[in-house]
Amino acid sequence: MSDEVKQRKAEHVQISLAHDISAPQAASWADVRLIHQATPEVNLDEIDFSVEYLGRQLRYPIFISSLTGGHPDVAIINERLGVIAQEYGLAMGVGSQRAALVTPKLANTYSVTRAKAPDAFLIANVGAPQLIEQRGKPAFTADDARAAVKMIGADALAIHLNFLQEAAQPEGDRNARGALEGIRVIAESVGVPVIAKETGAGINYEQARRFARAGVSAIDVGGAGGSSMAAMEAQRAQDRGDHHTGAIGALYRDWGIVTPIAVVEAHAGAPDLPITATGGVRSGLDAARALALGASLVGLGFPFLKAAAESEAAVRDFLDQFLRELGVAMQLTGSGSIAELQRASAIVTGSTQSWLELRGFGEQLRLMAQRGMDER
Repeated sequence: MSDEVKQRKAEHVQISLAHDISAPQAASWADVRLIHQATPEVNLDEIDFSVEYLGRQLRYPIFISSLTGGHPDVAIINERLGVIAQEYGLAMGVGSQRAALVTPKLANTYSVTRAKAPDAFLIANVGAPQLIEQRGKPAFTADDARAAVKMIGADALAIHLNFLQEAAQPEGDRNARGALEGIRVIAESVGVPVIAKETGAGINYEQARRFARAGVSAIDVGGAGGSSMAAMEAQRAQDRGDHHTGAIGALYRDWGIVTPIAVVEAHAGAPDLPITATGGVRSGLDAARALALGASLVGLGFPFLKAAAESEAAVRDFLDQFLRELGVAMQLTGSGSIAELQRASAIVTGSTQSWLELRGFGEQLRLMAQRGMDER
């Protein structure tokens, strides 16, 4: 089991970098239009990007999404990303820590993040499927969750909701019965804030309400439109000659709720919880749109993975450009701070509008469009 998990970690990174595993459906960020202010009265060089998240002040509303760990070959990626998280004051997550919980000698492939980012907001990671007994494999306990947190000196714990990925994985854990109760138990006992984090299929209004009732402290919608975990597992299955499982991954490659919709639904379902918009965010303008829809943070996975596989300098180049793009969107909407951007007018059109209106969120869309009109 330990060698199997360890090898899978390396394969995930290799496939992500070598193959197109993007979801066929775009994240629909173009459906969200921010309203231009001809005299924005904002100095681009003085914009305040800082945000508060789970009691901590971050310099930027950017989350380096939970990516990797568990194999010696990928430790360098966590090392480079840890350097960037410390330098820029970002939140950062690590990949599923199951490999190190099973094989403790792999812990350094995760803990290197804390070594390189002593002051950053770090997020540990266990999978929801592992909180349930799976075909004779015992469920992770609260002690296991605490061990994951201790391993990297984490400030919070993300519980990954990757049941689509497991269904498309040759060796996947198929049982999902009892996941919500498992999350509730961990939230009550782990000792740090718990984040419910989807991994590419999105979170809806009803599910967000259930998570809030289960005691989670934040939600990462992990919407469709970016990398498809089903596509990644389909490639792994095909490489192993498991064509039946591979066909499942290929069929469900575009399954899920796109990220802009998931942000609106989750924010409405759990209005008191911070929402992270992860999934298909590829520019600073996408990030501005997500924040205007109700997100508190914006998460990026593949762009950071691709850059970190190259060098620290490549990560800096990507992030600096991304932040420039976000700053321009903020200036042009008259937003001198993230809080002001979250109050900026946003018009939602196209298929995103149609979905949200059919789901009963028409009033929320109208209010977002009319923000600031009382100043006329």
